[in-house]
Amino acid sequence: MSAGVYTYTVSGTAPCPNESATVTVTINTPPNPGTPGNITLCSTDAAASLFAQLGGAPQAGGAWSGPSPVVGGMINPATMSAGVYTYTVNGTAPCPNESATVTVTINTPPDPGTPGNITLCSTDAAASLFAQLGGTPQAGGAWSGPSPVIGGMINPATMSAGVYTYTVNGTAPCPNQSATVTVTINTPPDPGTPGTITLCSTDAAASLFAQLGGTPDAGGAWSGPSPVVGGMINPATMSAGCTPTP
Repeated sequence: MSAGVYTYTVSGTAPCPNESATVTVTINTPPNPGTPGNITLCSTDAAASLFAQLGGAPQAGGAWSGPSPVVGGMINPATMSAGVYTYTVNGTAPCPNESATVTVTINTPPDPGTPGNITLCSTDAAASLFAQLGGTPQAGGAWSGPSPVIGGMINPATMSAGVYTYTVNGTAPCPNQSATVTVTINTPPDPGTPGTITLCSTDAAASLFAQLGGTPDAGGAWSGPSPVVGGMINPATMSAGCTPTP
């Protein structure tokens, strides 16, 4: 029914006329806070509008309450708590106040740790890549890199040097996060394999290096029964014996 003036008339008995009285009716509209909503944020996300999460056609001008004080109708996941936030719009009497809620979920981003590095010799035993990460990395992530990683281990005998990446999956809307371990693999020196030479004491000086087998690296140092100069054995001035390479 419509608001307005309603007239009550009582018929008179002649010669008395009819008589009337009025009732003025005012009908107020109840407030509309909208319908419940929800939002899921990452703790690193920017602040978001709680009002925008309400369904329906909520009236402006209401007030928010919840686990944390609400300023400007915004939820800041970095400083505020998750939970149920209530939006209340005051009614005009006799209409009561009306409320609607927004349920806020705040997820924490994953922690893959901080970058690390390791230097190995190709003859070393396998080592844990996870142990090289700094900080407090979460377990359960996945490794990728120049070589396939099995069990989180780097095997310098069979795998390549380079940057290995550890990725931990985030819970939406938090993105995945990664940290790296830089692996350096050094090769052991190669002095070659043992050799022999037989000289006459009147022979010219000969190269000791040339007597080594295999593929010896240059740049080593000689030691032996006699001091070695320039890698040469001089049978006229030096002693026979075993001259090991370091």
